[in-house]
Amino acid sequence: MFKQSLAKTALVLMAGLLMAGTAAAKEMKIGVVDVQAIVAQLPQTTSIQNTLKAEFEGRIAEVQKLEKDIAFNQEKLKRDGATMNDQQKKTLQGEMEKQMRSYEQLARPLDEDYRKRQGEERNKLMGLVKTAIDSIAKKDNYDLILNAQAGVFVKPEYDISNAVVAQVSKAK
Repeated sequence: MFKQSLAKTALVLMAGLLMAGTAAAKEMKIGVVDVQAIVAQLPQTTSIQNTLKAEFEGRIAEVQKLEKDIAFNQEKLKRDGATMNDQQKKTLQGEMEKQMRSYEQLARPLDEDYRKRQGEERNKLMGLVKTAIDSIAKKDNYDLILNAQAGVFVKPEYDISNAVVAQVSKAK
């Protein structure tokens, strides 16, 4: 009898706690942001792309020229290989190997440098986005801001992405 009474009391207490938790959750103000969409809409994104393009333009052009030269020589060997003598083939293959070494020496560092700079610029931009989200959340008394991809369905009135875009677009 005592065990049964204790079990009922525990059940009533658990139900009360669950209902209190539900009531507290209903009082929370929750918002969402779509960070990928925000970054895609920002004018700074285009500016960053243009800056990186200008910064690496010469090196990219050099690598692209080597790619074209290698492709041309490969096609030449394929097309004319049957009519070339051994010395001509050997010379062309030597030239292609030299071009491939040059390509490797230029392409890998270019890729690494480009990715590094792109990451630096992306981190700066994400810092602006994070600051804007924090500012809007504080100003509008949000308790929790989630990434929009975390929810299966989100009502548009909870999405603060446009406000973040507007605020970050004004920043330098």
